[in-house]
Amino acid sequence: MKSPVHFVALLLAVRLFVPGAAQAAPELFWLTDSVPKKAQPAAVHAHGNTDAVMNGEEADTIHNATKHLWFRVGDQLADAAYLDAKEFSGQLLVLDALGMRSTVDQVPASGLAHSKMEFKELGFNNAYARRELLSEQTLWVQTAKAEVLKGSCCEREVAPEQLKAISDPDQPLELVREHMDKEKLFTRIVSGDTLQFTVLGRGQPLAGVPVTMLTQQGWQKKAISNEQGVVEFTLIRDYFPAWNDFRRRTKESYVLVADREVAETGMFQGNAYKKVHYQTTLSGKYAPSPHDYKSYAYGLGIAVFVLAFGGLGVYLYRRRRVKPFQEVRFSEGS
Repeated sequence: MKSPVHFVALLLAVRLFVPGAAQAAPELFWLTDSVPKKAQPAAVHAHGNTDAVMNGEEADTIHNATKHLWFRVGDQLADAAYLDAKEFSGQLLVLDALGMRSTVDQVPASGLAHSKMEFKELGFNNAYARRELLSEQTLWVQTAKAEVLKGSCCEREVAPEQLKAISDPDQPLELVREHMDKEKLFTRIVSGDTLQFTVLGRGQPLAGVPVTMLTQQGWQKKAISNEQGVVEFTLIRDYFPAWNDFRRRTKESYVLVADREVAETGMFQGNAYKKVHYQTTLSGKYAPSPHDYKSYAYGLGIAVFVLAFGGLGVYLYRRRRVKPFQEVRFSEGS
């Protein structure tokens, strides 16, 4: 990480513009810690760097001091593309649990845009990536955010501010996940949980902002922020594997999207714009509810019980139907 400086100087935007082309809304831009399932070989793999994970397996990385983020585009989360290193060359702005700012350069991994961060202190940290493009006379400013946790399942003395959700007052539009009651550094978000988010603009709550929640399985729901800038969503149960394929440690992605358009004029790469459309995303993970895998276990137990005692009942019934051999002799002359 580099020395802290002001956000405007820190965050390099990727600026995309095609002269004379009428562009629709850009693809959704978001961050993920999910390792790419199919990583393309890097054209240049500097210094033998093998820090990219290739097999797409999810792992528990909460304890790790090293965190990885990739850049994705698309609103179909399961199939969203990972950006190539040539498609995104911006930096990450990192706001750590103690309020310190720094930037992280992109380090391509397997040819994909990728950033690696190191955290010494426990707590919740924010990472922001930004890109801009012009569509007709509207400047789109897209900010992708991820809440990055360095946690511990062990009881340790942690400053209260390290357990709080943090925000950046320089962000024109931001989503903040309000932490649940008694949330610690190893709390798992699961299906069935009701989550609250606050929409902020330059650190102030914004009312009337449309927010959409998207999940990996394709479910989505919309809400409008109230006077306090708050929206609420309940994570539905959308993980329905066969009982023998159920994995209690699986995690699925969700992405929140907030949009706000304002009448601002200016120039972008020599072209005038009349409006600015701010779009921000906040990505996260959730696991199956404990009730789900308990019900699978109960179902399996009942099935075993029925098979075992049903088989025993059939066996005993058939045993009772078997008659012992008995020889009867008779004489025709008698």
